Amino acid sequence: MNPNRTPLIEAGQIYLNEGLNEYLIVTKNARGQIWYEGAGFRGQLEDFDFTEKFPAVDPEDVDPIEIEFLLSLCPPGTKASVGYVGE
Repeated sequence: MNPNRTPLIEAGQIYLNEGLNEYLIVTKNARGQIWYEGAGFRGQLEDFDFTEKFPAVDPEDVDPIEIEFLLSLCPPGTKASVGYVGE
């Protein structure tokens, strides 16, 4: 990965874990490795695999209480945003 490339996936982006039917939030992106968490689960994937596995979600479509919970899993100051959509 080019260290000067701007990451497409950033902390605060929301996605759907279809297998669990639960939302997840990106908590960190470092060198193309994506860390994410949701209600009772967490994981790490390479960015390409992440966008292939989880569809992006618009925070406007998520209950505000759930957004508040997801943001509590992130570093302070993180804002909820729409996730990157893979091709």
